[in-house]
Amino acid sequence: MNAKTLTGRAYAIDGDTLVISGRHIRLFGVDAFEHDQTCGRFNCGQAATRVLRARLQGQVVSCAQQDVDPYGRMVAICRVGGEDLGQVMARAGLAVAYRHYSLRYLPDEQWAKAHRQGAWAYGFDSPEDWRRTHPHN
Repeated sequence: MNAKTLTGRAYAIDGDTLVISGRHIRLFGVDAFEHDQTCGRFNCGQAATRVLRARLQGQVVSCAQQDVDPYGRMVAICRVGGEDLGQVMARAGLAVAYRHYSLRYLPDEQWAKAHRQGAWAYGFDSPEDWRRTHPHN
């Protein structure tokens, strides 16, 4: 596959999906908590969306395509100022490594777990399991 890079200002749809120039992009290798998902008393889904939005605000984002998902979205490693957004979300405890697709962010997830970051301080269902039990979200 030819690597395609998309660069520009972006906004977040949720904790692992952003839009650049009308193109939906899913962050590669991480699965963020769904917007309506709670983790114990913690609104982890809203926090995930809020953190990604804050990282993107007023910044130029560069996304290097890794794949295309079943919904036609580019799946990409995205960076802001050299900072890997997938790594940011995993280390904040607001996304888990999406092991089915990649182990790239597993060390970041393990760090967040060890330091009780984000949802790791509360306990949670994985975003994938949560989607199975909440099919309309």
